[in-house]
Amino acid sequence: MDITKAWEDLQTVQDRDEFVAAWLTVQCSMIRGCIQGVLVLMDGVTGTYMPVASWPEKGSFERLTDILNRTLSEKEGMLVRLNPSDATPDDDDRGYALAYPIVVDERLVGAVAVEVTASSEAFPRRAMEALQWGAVWLENLSRREQGIEDRGTLKRLKAAVDILAVVLAEGSFQEAATAFVTEVATRLSCDRVSFGLVKGSSVRVKAISHTAIVGKKMNLVRSIGAVMEEAVMQRTEIVYPPPPDAEPAVVRDHERMIQIHGDRSMLTLPLYAHDRYYAALTLERQDDRPFTKDEQSYIKSVAALTGPALENKFQNDRPIVFVILAALKRQAEKIFGAGYVGRKVAILAAVLLIVFFSLARQDYRLTADAVLEGSVTRSIVVPIDGYIQESLVKAGHTIPKDAVMCRMDGRDLELERQNWLSRKRQYERQYQEAVAKHNRAEASIISAQLDQAEAQIALVDKKRSQIVIRAPFTGIVIRGDLSQRLGGAVAKGEEIFQMAPLDAYRLILKVDEQRITDVGEGQKGVLVLSSMAGHPFGFTVRKITPITTAAEGRNYFRVEADLEQASPRLRPGMEGVGKIDVDRRRIISIWTRDLIDWLRLRLWSWLP
Repeated sequence: MDITKAWEDLQTVQDRDEFVAAWLTVQCSMIRGCIQGVLVLMDGVTGTYMPVASWPEKGSFERLTDILNRTLSEKEGMLVRLNPSDATPDDDDRGYALAYPIVVDERLVGAVAVEVTASSEAFPRRAMEALQWGAVWLENLSRREQGIEDRGTLKRLKAAVDILAVVLAEGSFQEAATAFVTEVATRLSCDRVSFGLVKGSSVRVKAISHTAIVGKKMNLVRSIGAVMEEAVMQRTEIVYPPPPDAEPAVVRDHERMIQIHGDRSMLTLPLYAHDRYYAALTLERQDDRPFTKDEQSYIKSVAALTGPALENKFQNDRPIVFVILAALKRQAEKIFGAGYVGRKVAILAAVLLIVFFSLARQDYRLTADAVLEGSVTRSIVVPIDGYIQESLVKAGHTIPKDAVMCRMDGRDLELERQNWLSRKRQYERQYQEAVAKHNRAEASIISAQLDQAEAQIALVDKKRSQIVIRAPFTGIVIRGDLSQRLGGAVAKGEEIFQMAPLDAYRLILKVDEQRITDVGEGQKGVLVLSSMAGHPFGFTVRKITPITTAAEGRNYFRVEADLEQASPRLRPGMEGVGKIDVDRRRIISIWTRDLIDWLRLRLWSWLP
């Protein structure tokens, strides 16, 4: 290529191949001693680096292959001395290979390599600088092409968003579909645009541009449906007349459509989403303007964004019964159709679990909070009025029978006894004097007073024996502490202690009112106490008290049970959990008992 023409092409040509050929010609011509050069650029489709220009056009570039590969891999400029056998045969000149990467926005798009002869070491460096400055032309070319592509993408995206806004503004599917095809027909200058939805193996036309009502039996509608089915069945867009570089496809229905209705150009685009083809779009023109690549990309962008919105509107406009049936059908296809192995395994496992729990049985045991009480609770009361002198036990102490629990102050009783003894002696002297004087009347009165004094002395002695309070049986003190009341007054009949035996207990279970019908006298159970979790105790239900108590927002029945065996470690007041063995039931009925009872109660309250 002539250098002058190359400079002109750099300024005027738009074709990419012509531009890079002119650039390489200018670049190699400006480097003194340049023997040959080659330019490789990335192919946008395959992503590989391909030679796009060479200078001279017919030459062998094997000597530059190695330096090009190294430059592309390391993304740095290279300068190497060629072997004498590879360079020019002139002994006065030395051969060099130079390569420089073409980087745009930190992305390697290609590389240029040249072979030069030089008589000095400084010349190859100047040649490398020339390559570096010349690479700016290619960087500008790449940015210009990227800008053109970005503007096209932005234009398609803006159109898709604008049309999507028009579709979403409509209330129903039919209005939205009609607005969509009309908008597309207007923007692409089409005579007719049709939109159809796939149902089974056929396509039903739902909207035609500039047409409010679509008749199912119209010849035109049937022809458009056949065209759409042809594209959907082949799963590819069809352009008719087909361009020279188009892949082979069956276009019989498209050809018949054009023959019958007089169109010149057609484009049918099947829409794909969610692993299926759900719709098709057909565009028609009656003039000789075939659909270009840019228009095809344009309508693909619009359909990819707007198609799912139209399908959603169609699904939402259907009656709820059809929506449910369609959902069930989709799930059935996933369950019984091909694929979805994980879902099939999960459903099979769930079915097996349901069958197992529906047939398997286990012991049904009713759980309830439990507390241990003594079978007999004895209250220790004050026998006489008086004051506490000494307290020897308090709650928690275990004491034997007749052990002293506390003593009362007996000084007042001692004084009272001495007083009555003194009166008795006085009455005895008076009685002897009256007998000596043979005064029978006075002797009789004094005798009565003497009997009264003796009775009072006997009463005081009785009280004195009661000031020491003893344990009525061997047991544990479960209530009472007089250590803070020493010297204090107590009244007759006042409770100061409570005792329970150590060898006789009763178990109190709090059974929820929803489960009380499952409990019966004589049922067995197991008790585990909080303080003795490793030592279970068996028990037998003895009595169900027909009285409820409220606690934590629920009602509980008091159920009494007898322990089958006692332990010296047991103490009244211990709490735990008791489980009553009711019967054997299916596992699923045990687990769903609460839910079923709740549903029955709610249905009973809701139904008239």
